[in-house]
Amino acid sequence: KEVEEIIDSLKVSETLADSNIRNKLELLQAEMHGLGARHQRAVALYNASIASAKKSKFIHEQGLACERAGFYHKRMGYSRDALVYFQQAHACYKEWGSIVKIDAIQRELDVFVSNGND
Repeated sequence: KEVEEIIDSLKVSETLADSNIRNKLELLQAEMHGLGARHQRAVALYNASIASAKKSKFIHEQGLACERAGFYHKRMGYSRDALVYFQQAHACYKEWGSIVKIDAIQRELDVFVSNGND
C-alpha cells in the first residue's frame, strides 16, 4: 500500500518535472510488476526506465535500472538477459566513476563466468 501511494505521488510530481521523475517512476513500477508476476510489463518498464535515465543523462540512475533489471532476470532464471543487463550496469557505473558499484556488479558478472554463462 505504501509503495502504491509513493507511485501515485511520483505520478503527480512527474507532471511537474518529467525528466527528473520519469525513470524513477518507471523503475518503481517495474519492481512492482516484477513482484506481481507480470513479466512482460516489468521488462517493458525496466527498459523504459533505462531509456528515460539515458535520455536525461542520469548515468547513475541508468546503471541502477540496468542493475535492478539484471537482478530481476537472474531471479526469474533468465541468465543471458541478466548478464546483458549487468554488463550495461557495469558500463554505466564505470562511466559514472563509482568503484563500489563497479566492484559489486563485477562480482555478479564473475558468477556468470564461473558458471560458464559468458
